[in-house]
Amino acid sequence: MRMIPSHPYNTNSRAEGRVFDKLQEAFHGDKSYIAFHSLNLSEHEYKRVAEADFVVLCKYGLFVFEVKGGRVSCKDGEWASVDKNDQRHAIQDPFEQAKSAMFALSKRIERKFPNITFATGFGVIFPNVSWTVRSPEWAPETVCDESRFRNIESWLKNFFRYWQQKPHNNKRLTDEQIRELKEFIRPDFELVEPLNYRVDRLSNQAVKLTKDQYRYLDIVSANKRVLCSGGAGTGKTFLAAELARRLASADNRVVLVCKSSWLRYYLQREIVNEFVVISTIDSLEIDRKRAGIEKYDVLLVDEGQDLFDVKFNAVDRLARNLKGGLEKGEWYIFYDLENQAGLFVDTNPDVLKLLESYSPAKIPLKTNCRNTLEIINAVKDRLSMDMGSEGTGNGPDVEFLEEDNPDNPASQLARKLDDLLKKGISASSITILSPLSFDESSLQYLPNKLRNEISELDDYSIRNFPIPTISFSEIRNFKGLENEVILVIDLPKIVDETSDMDKVLYYTAMTRARSLLICIWNGRGSYIDTEIAD
Repeated sequence: MRMIPSHPYNTNSRAEGRVFDKLQEAFHGDKSYIAFHSLNLSEHEYKRVAEADFVVLCKYGLFVFEVKGGRVSCKDGEWASVDKNDQRHAIQDPFEQAKSAMFALSKRIERKFPNITFATGFGVIFPNVSWTVRSPEWAPETVCDESRFRNIESWLKNFFRYWQQKPHNNKRLTDEQIRELKEFIRPDFELVEPLNYRVDRLSNQAVKLTKDQYRYLDIVSANKRVLCSGGAGTGKTFLAAELARRLASADNRVVLVCKSSWLRYYLQREIVNEFVVISTIDSLEIDRKRAGIEKYDVLLVDEGQDLFDVKFNAVDRLARNLKGGLEKGEWYIFYDLENQAGLFVDTNPDVLKLLESYSPAKIPLKTNCRNTLEIINAVKDRLSMDMGSEGTGNGPDVEFLEEDNPDNPASQLARKLDDLLKKGISASSITILSPLSFDESSLQYLPNKLRNEISELDDYSIRNFPIPTISFSEIRNFKGLENEVILVIDLPKIVDETSDMDKVLYYTAMTRARSLLICIWNGRGSYIDTEIAD
């Protein structure tokens, strides 16, 4: 049976994890059986937020399952779970939960596909207990207890037969109809937390994975070593974080490694999981020992090109800390060797050849899920560098300005910041990037009042990014991060003679913007050498 997602969603339910594994084993090799785990229901008869533990879609129809782990009891119609201390905790009637979820989902599907007729049904799975209770409120065929759970495929066959025998329920779905329904259901399910929250959106808003990312998560289930390449904005960091969450379990210690300490601190806030260690390559051994881990079970690397050093030091260190090493261990490496190599180390392409010799699956990410079409086209036109396809839609025009005041290299910047704030752009959504440090940049030419409203990002403040004020960072430190509005300063205008190495700096800076990109070129070069004004 095909599972969506390919790894169980993190619901903190061991029972659901067991059911996930059993369903995955059932109907082995038959991909026409599809099981959705933790399916969000956007419309429900009486709940604002609801979900189905598992939904199975197959030729027999659409079926919803509620899972209850541990001991349960029902007294005077009141259901409860019973903990190890024999304490009762009230829960909802699992049969009613499954039934209402079935109706909510089938009603929405029927509106979308009025010409597709399909059977529906619901059941409850108790993987840890023996179920001997009989009641007219439920049919025994709809209950999977500990004994039936051992051969869940056999139980499912009887379960499908039971529901197919109901009046008007004997229709079967074709392969094409199953594909249509799967494509409709899946987007409602694959909702995961974003790496940071878009400006003026609710903090709990979810983002949908792109088709490329769907494909990646599917391939992961069948491959234990993967090289994933993609340009800026194709979701590599986002995907690495989501994969770390899914792979982590009590028996699976995961490490997510990057070069930048800023990216590490930021990811530590985004991934709160006791079985995931976020580390830089320089602190890999120290972090492992502090976590009491002899070697990691799974390795993930973000911004991998920053670890492709000439002497192979980084990959050797990765191999020493992973069970089975890089040759036999489980690892997933995300990188962009084409456009973002060289900011931290002199890049050695032979490192990639070594990794390829371990027979990993190779997956290119092509869909840009960060930048607007205007930003994508501006980077392509100015730098002739890959930005992925599609983008997030149309947005404001990219602005290319030049500082024209020889006495004040920040005059354009001051006017632009004032204009953005007057138009209602929040300060927290604005980041200024420069190749120079805060003290060396043209920010020193801003009026004191405006300069004091800008905060320089550091190891501490990046953990709570975006911060309440306008933020500033050197370009190389902001690698892997993003904000709604990016102002690039202190770089000379891009010309035909701009070197490939310099283009990496421009590319990294310009691709950090999600909605609005403003580049203010300094005609005299990067370094400011005139007297700083008050």
